[in-house]
Amino acid sequence: MDTALKNIVILATGGTIAGAGEQGKDIGYKSGSIKAQTLIDAIPELKNVANIFVEQVCNINSDDITSEIWISIALRIKELFENGFGDSHELVDGIVIMHGTDTMEETAFFLSLVLNVAKPVILTGSMRPATAAEPDGPANLLFAVKCAVEQSLQRPERAEGTILSNAEGSSDSPVRIAFAGKLMDSRTVQKIHANDLDAFAEIGTAQSSRPTFDISSLRSLPKVTVLYFNADADADLVRYAAERSAGLVIAGAGAGEFSQSWMNAIGDVVAKSNVPVVISTRINRGSIVPEQLLVPGTIAAYSLPPAKAAVLLRLALTITNDPAAIQKFYQRYT
Repeated sequence: MDTALKNIVILATGGTIAGAGEQGKDIGYKSGSIKAQTLIDAIPELKNVANIFVEQVCNINSDDITSEIWISIALRIKELFENGFGDSHELVDGIVIMHGTDTMEETAFFLSLVLNVAKPVILTGSMRPATAAEPDGPANLLFAVKCAVEQSLQRPERAEGTILSNAEGSSDSPVRIAFAGKLMDSRTVQKIHANDLDAFAEIGTAQSSRPTFDISSLRSLPKVTVLYFNADADADLVRYAAERSAGLVIAGAGAGEFSQSWMNAIGDVVAKSNVPVVISTRINRGSIVPEQLLVPGTIAAYSLPPAKAAVLLRLALTITNDPAAIQKFYQRYT
């Protein structure tokens, strides 16, 4: 180990970056097929950037990520920052998470809401599998590690990490996504392209706020269903989903709008159940504010897209199911 270099832990969860398929092909691969250490050994430049420690959390397609995995990752990050890595308890300066791109923004947003740490947590992945003719994973991983090192130099030294409600710490989250040469804020980043190598962008601006949610005693989160409104959509889907969920997020048309039949169904859910309903939009840009809500008692997602609105609702439900109280969380984090 080079004592002149920072210590970076790579937590691997699988994804396309660990995908394998027919040699030279970009499609038809299986995500999460290759172990992280194998991928890292194939990037010799890493040893000149940082001391690398590797831990395989899981090896799956990111569409199979669960709240149980989110919580285990967050708790492991806390443990690493507090106790160091390995039997010798090496001080950890930053963490890089290898992750599939499909739900990467959701994992990053979740971590930003529960981690109160001063040191960098950087997520990255790839759009091409490791067996592609020109995989983008190695460059993204190298860039992420470099970002973690740079961020660790910029942030104040603090050996410990905490996952506590209203804990003291930096007012801006150190959780970022590093992808295609861009370092992006976890609060505003979205996957904007299904195929391009430059697949992520920041949309809008985020307010700085400290993490609020204490997950130290949790093992899973309440279930929340996202419903996408389209012309002539069946309103009974709203009632059915409400029976099976602790909360709903509606991806409305335009500025969070939907048909009269959906208004009636949502109104029934609000009036007859304890299932909070958050209104977002299927449009990538723009904001839903309380004054625009079509159904009284629903909750405005402000600038959060549906998937992130669901993450915040799942965490809010661990504290309350009161719509007025939940609305304050959306005001705080967007």
